[in-house]
Amino acid sequence: MLMRGVGMKKISLGEFIINNRHRINLSSRQLALLCNITPPYLNDIEKNKRTPSFEVLNSLAHNLQLQEEEIYKMFDLAASGRNGKVSYDISEYIMENANLRKCIRKAIKCRDNSIWDKLLEKKSGGIK
Repeated sequence: MLMRGVGMKKISLGEFIINNRHRINLSSRQLALLCNITPPYLNDIEKNKRTPSFEVLNSLAHNLQLQEEEIYKMFDLAASGRNGKVSYDISEYIMENANLRKCIRKAIKCRDNSIWDKLLEKKSGGIK
């Protein structure tokens, strides 16, 4: 998947935000004000010194005018900066759904990822 303004190389959350901020011609100060955060806080996020909260990520996604897949990418990049923790948007949903937690644990125990491929094919009409 290619993101707008981003090649195939692996990038950090900070680079992702900077690239998308430049894409829409916003300064870091302008983006910080739009997101209701301080410019130094955004600077720390862009330098990968701090990981933003769920609320800040949502505000960044909105103000950077990200498409759905780009939002998912940003959440995953933020999670990777949290030492392998699950992305905020996913963890909240998992914790609200006991059956989903059971399914995930069963899949982990069986080490069979094909169940997820089958589920995606069935639910999306074969489109992944």
